[in-house]
Amino acid sequence: MKQLGTYLADTLTEDGQISKEQQAIYAYLFDYLIEALLYDIVVLIIGLLVHRLDLTLCYLLVTIPLRHFAGGFHANTRLGCTILSYGIYLITIFSCSLILKHIKPVWIFILYLLTWCMILPVAPVDTKNKRLSEHQKKELFHRCLITCFILTILTGFLYLHHQITYCGIIMLCMVEGVISVYIGIWKNRRNL
Repeated sequence: MKQLGTYLADTLTEDGQISKEQQAIYAYLFDYLIEALLYDIVVLIIGLLVHRLDLTLCYLLVTIPLRHFAGGFHANTRLGCTILSYGIYLITIFSCSLILKHIKPVWIFILYLLTWCMILPVAPVDTKNKRLSEHQKKELFHRCLITCFILTILTGFLYLHHQITYCGIIMLCMVEGVISVYIGIWKNRRNL
């Protein structure tokens, strides 16, 4: 059975809207966009069902730009990616309150800042299947800096207004981002 992205690309090629040479690129892009959108929708539904929609929105607000601009680890298969993505989301949402019981609010903010100190020197991290040009690296790094600035203002605002649960979710997402970035670097070195 064809994936939806491949079906759309085939249809656009048959209609003459894209060339045969671009068909595979469009199929990949369509599949990527559909999977990303489906993941976000399913995660929002889960957040709604488990009465953690606010935490889920916060999770997505951090992980979407971090994934796109900082890069990092990619699973080798779609199934692996699916299991890892949903697993990380569920662990983050359900472990946040437990972790917050053991960490003082000031340490949450300090850990948040330390994660950026670990991500920015190495971002963006590419993969063996998608190497980035110097121009792309500069552009993604610039966007990563903007994301850092915006998230730091947001986290500082939440911290000052005693919204520690949201600070905790953001900090956990950032720790996951650090882990992803450094695993991505390790995998790239192994595959050279």
